[in-house]
Amino acid sequence: MPSAKTEVIEWVFDRRYDPSTGRLSDAIVTMDDISDGIVATNAKLSSSNPANFWKDLTRNGTAGLNRNWPQSVFVRGYAGADAIGQGRRAVFTFVGIVAGQAEPFLEGLLLDDHLPAIRLQSLSMPQSMKALGRPGENWHAQVADRLNVVSSFFALCSPRNVPPRSVHEVNFLQTGIKMRGGETDAAFSLSADDGQWLVSAEVKGRTEQFHTPQIARAAHNLQAMAKSTKGSTLGDLTGVIPLGIKVVGPSKLWVIEFTPVESADTPLDKVAEGLFELVPHVPGIE
Repeated sequence: MPSAKTEVIEWVFDRRYDPSTGRLSDAIVTMDDISDGIVATNAKLSSSNPANFWKDLTRNGTAGLNRNWPQSVFVRGYAGADAIGQGRRAVFTFVGIVAGQAEPFLEGLLLDDHLPAIRLQSLSMPQSMKALGRPGENWHAQVADRLNVVSSFFALCSPRNVPPRSVHEVNFLQTGIKMRGGETDAAFSLSADDGQWLVSAEVKGRTEQFHTPQIARAAHNLQAMAKSTKGSTLGDLTGVIPLGIKVVGPSKLWVIEFTPVESADTPLDKVAEGLFELVPHVPGIE
């Protein structure tokens, strides 16, 4: 069933759509617009944190977006997209759809069912730690670090480690880095033949989907923060590599490497992917 967000989107859209031209007076939707829509429609939503409105819509990927997007907006030729960073207090933007498009949002990144799994041991993780394992991005990020999922990915799956190129070292830095305009779920450093890099990892549970604008924005913000940090020991930073880590089954993690970001709105292209199976089973990776 559609959520209360559906009527808020429709309310905002109706107030800027000109039926005579089929155009919008302004495509960008701000936090203030969302708060006004919540009040005007009497929606059962909190107006205290409108910044997360779009993030919550994308949490369940394409299926969730199509379920909650107003049909009246779609039939008039519009879907939506992330707009954080595109204007003061911007949250999302209305975008025109392709003629003949069957649904407002099309499937994005999908796991290849034929991708072979690389088995990694989990015996080095204490039983007491496993006993506390629960689904959630913090636990998923901790497991990925503890069992060397990221370093294994760059060693075995990434073209960065295919001769004559080479990765020298990968180290975990921190989880849950809060930044202005976003958050990096887990950060790593990577030393390679072409310089010193940071890796910004977005971690998703099984029911969540990757949202590439969110991944790009987090990577860009991490780069900006690293370069502005006084007394940084990172040296000459070459850039930031965006990474996606997603639970796709019991003890299975799907890892995707994207092209390095140049700006917050860099379109991300998939560079490499790998599927890892943790043996024996790790609770919370479900």
